[in-house]
Amino acid sequence: MSFRVPMASAVLLGAAAACFGPGPAGAAAPPLIGVKIYDPVPDTAALFREWKRLGIDTAFVSTALAESGTFLPAARQAGFRTFVIVPVFFNPEYLAAHPDAWAITGRGEKGKREWVEFVCPSHEAYRKERARFALSLLETHRPDGLSLDFIRHFVFWEKVRPDGRVDPLDTTCFCPRCLARFEEEAGVEMPAPAKASPRAAAEWLFENRPEKWIRWRAGLITSWVVEVTREARRLAPGVKINLHLVPWTDSDYENGPIRVAGQDVQALAPQADFLSPMCYAHMLYREPAWVGRVTRELAARVSVPVLPSIEVKESYRQEPLTDAFFTAALGAALAPPSGGVVFWNWPYLSQERAKQELVTRRVR
Repeated sequence: MSFRVPMASAVLLGAAAACFGPGPAGAAAPPLIGVKIYDPVPDTAALFREWKRLGIDTAFVSTALAESGTFLPAARQAGFRTFVIVPVFFNPEYLAAHPDAWAITGRGEKGKREWVEFVCPSHEAYRKERARFALSLLETHRPDGLSLDFIRHFVFWEKVRPDGRVDPLDTTCFCPRCLARFEEEAGVEMPAPAKASPRAAAEWLFENRPEKWIRWRAGLITSWVVEVTREARRLAPGVKINLHLVPWTDSDYENGPIRVAGQDVQALAPQADFLSPMCYAHMLYREPAWVGRVTRELAARVSVPVLPSIEVKESYRQEPLTDAFFTAALGAALAPPSGGVVFWNWPYLSQERAKQELVTRRVR
């Protein structure tokens, strides 16, 4: 994969990332305090004053907001670091135009549940298109970093309860393209009956070649990240890469990170500057202390800072996310060895004055 930009662009991009340079020798990096924001704000000057009051120093910005052309320059001018959140294998718009690109479960169904719609990670045309898109955002808008989201296989993890289970037949992808590529790249010849349907393929693979299959499908995710991050750093020396992770440990859901989501943390971590597990404890019916456990277990396995993302308001359940729950989750998120915290999301936090004051007191 090769993408070229003029040398002048590369120089500008490198300068934009310079604020992430090393601090004084031996000094520990201060915690990153970030917030996710998706939509335009009428008064950015007021927004940035509010963020500074809260102690927020980094904006994780949607592609739409980045492409507005005005938000990122204003944020940089105000002294904030900026990451553009790039959705990778979640892409309903592409799937509407390219129905051959759907990820297919072991039940022969599309990789879809409610709003979650996933592209097959072996679809080569899409992989190239999404890489070009991510790198064009970097070239055109010069954020300090890229925050790669949905770098995984299909699963609606937001609705998997602690005592739940993800059936292997509900994982992806068992389309003919994936099966043919697996046979070629993994050196496995599947019998003809096993290729008669997605279900037959899934049952044969999990019975006969489970480890090879799980590792190979995770490699589809890792290889895309490797290619894009390598090219991003060529275009913009000093650019930072953040990776969004499902908030599971290896003990969850039968090694769920790699078996279900296809996220091989050991392979992904060397490509990143930050790892951000989406530790939405309330949504997932967990206790606030769970945020700290996920952070500690992940940090013990990698050599880059872990930035747990926590929710501000309830989602997918009616019970309110109380100030006490939020306070405990925030404390767990910032406890060592955390590298900081990312709030999901600004619209929610902007409506919660009590939680804003909790953030101010805890961060300051």
